[in-house]
Amino acid sequence: MWKNPVVTAVVGVLLGFFAGYLIGQRQPEAAPPAAASTNPHAGVPGAPPLSGEAQKPPTGGRTAATANPQLLEQARELEGLLAKDPKNYDHLVQMANTEYDLNDFIKAVQYYERARAIKDDSADVMTDLGVAYKEIGQPKKAVELFDKAADLHPEHWQSRYNAAVVRLFDLNDAAGAKQEVDKLKQLQGKVPNLPDLSGLESEIARRAK
Repeated sequence: MWKNPVVTAVVGVLLGFFAGYLIGQRQPEAAPPAAASTNPHAGVPGAPPLSGEAQKPPTGGRTAATANPQLLEQARELEGLLAKDPKNYDHLVQMANTEYDLNDFIKAVQYYERARAIKDDSADVMTDLGVAYKEIGQPKKAVELFDKAADLHPEHWQSRYNAAVVRLFDLNDAAGAKQEVDKLKQLQGKVPNLPDLSGLESEIARRAK
């Protein structure tokens, strides 16, 4: 299933309201255990969807997702499955997604990295892992992953967009962010759901002065 059918570790960035929010891309997974459900997800807790209204970012770290009994049950069932088959790629990715949705980004990183040790060709996994690294204070590692995802899959605009956001807001690299946006503009009309870049461009121009 898709963590979010449009954008996953997703998130829409309305830069005029919430600068620095990331867009992620959830990956298709094997059918989850009994606790499965659709779970639209905004990669950064509290971030507005691409076409939605602005929402107030959460305070104090974790959101109500941590108390979601369905997610907690899904995590327990996945733990059981992984105890029997610790190198099951699909279950590792799904467990990473679940921990991500629970806002436990440290655990999400651990499970994504275990999955990548088995197979490392998914731009979606790399993008979600990059967001998780950013959330635990490793923006340079996040950008490395976004760049790798974009290099492997040039049409994967989410990774390129995230790279621009993290370069600008976390690494104070306006020039690097502009390069990412220029690459994104080359995708306009070629890939679906590419967001409006004007807000990001304005912020880059302001910070480049």
